[in-house]
Amino acid sequence: MQFRPLPCYPCPHNASCCAYGTTVSEEEGAAIAANHGPDVVYRTRWGELRTRVRGRRCVLLHDGACTIHDKEYYPRQCRGFPWTDGDGARYEYDVTICGALAAEPGLVEIQRATTP
Repeated sequence: MQFRPLPCYPCPHNASCCAYGTTVSEEEGAAIAANHGPDVVYRTRWGELRTRVRGRRCVLLHDGACTIHDKEYYPRQCRGFPWTDGDGARYEYDVTICGALAAEPGLVEIQRATTP
């Protein structure tokens, strides 16, 4: 299924989704650590690998732009948000984190009715 493109890069919504960091796969985490330093990713107590957040933004966000947006290891979670999660399934959590969906509530209903 083709999803509606959103204004993600550069983001007109103050990178609202970057306030939380993101879950990354083992491969993504290894590539990020190799290219940006081992302190950029961490493992939660539940075993999930995530990017760090400092100053209420993902550490990979600089000057309002993601520094790895054009890299092959750009996380699948970020690539699909807010339509899909890192596994390609419909993103199940708070989609209004995305400023575009917050600005257009009708998009939330589309997202919830969509099965990738």
